[in-house]
Amino acid sequence: MNDKQIECFLETAKHLSFTKAAQNLYLPQPAVSRYISALEEELGVDLFIRENSRHISLSDEGTLYFNFFQRYFAELHNIRKMLANTTNHIRLGYNIGWNVSSFLPKVVNECRSEDPDFMISFECLGFRDLLQALEDKHLDAIITSSDYVEGRADLVRYKFTSIPRIVVYSELLPDFDKIKTAADFASYTFYMIDDPRVGELCQDIELLFRPYGFVPRFTAVPNINTVFASVENGLGVAVLDGWYQGIHHPGIHYFNLNDHLPISIAWKRNTISSSIDMLYKKINEHFKSND
Repeated sequence: MNDKQIECFLETAKHLSFTKAAQNLYLPQPAVSRYISALEEELGVDLFIRENSRHISLSDEGTLYFNFFQRYFAELHNIRKMLANTTNHIRLGYNIGWNVSSFLPKVVNECRSEDPDFMISFECLGFRDLLQALEDKHLDAIITSSDYVEGRADLVRYKFTSIPRIVVYSELLPDFDKIKTAADFASYTFYMIDDPRVGELCQDIELLFRPYGFVPRFTAVPNINTVFASVENGLGVAVLDGWYQGIHHPGIHYFNLNDHLPISIAWKRNTISSSIDMLYKKINEHFKSND
């Protein structure tokens, strides 16, 4: 059994509704049902009496486990709170391919100056994997695009800057030297990451190019490395952000779209860490002083 199974069980038991539990946990309802079914199989009992898909109640065994798991989660929270006060180590994640050297090393040094015991480690992942790592408690905080954490009631999130959005292309792209305006990208393929939000992302990019009289032709690929390989070899272009380190490769050009991507730092609401608070404070101070 794992914490996610227990969390799904407790949330469903509180509301006696799979639908309400799924909404509160930001999970698909079938996923909540699967987590609970796996827990029931492992425990060897039926936790709920299922009259039908909409009406459920706790079984006698379910009531016993509900009371037990509530005590377990309360004690777990207390232990995490205690440990948070004894360690200053932060596991910070940010988007793979980003170059954050313009601010992060300075911020980390300022944190260490204020607290000599401050420790930090880094992991670079894709947008979707960053959220999953935060959810699984493999990371303590993430720096990511604000829209990926928007509406997440389970997260504390603070926007601290915005970065320019650009079209990236290679000198191997046919007629690359004739590109003067955004309208000149109309005939090229736009490469993007195959993401659960791919439809929303396509619409967002379409809006950027609507004033130039065309709808981009998209091709989705598995990851950012494949996106850049396609661009680097002149197969098409990509809408990226100004932090992407690949724009500094030889033979790579970029066109500024005069649009900005909001960036936030986020962490789980039940995380108690003075070190994360200090990290955010120093990041915020850095960008305010450079406005």
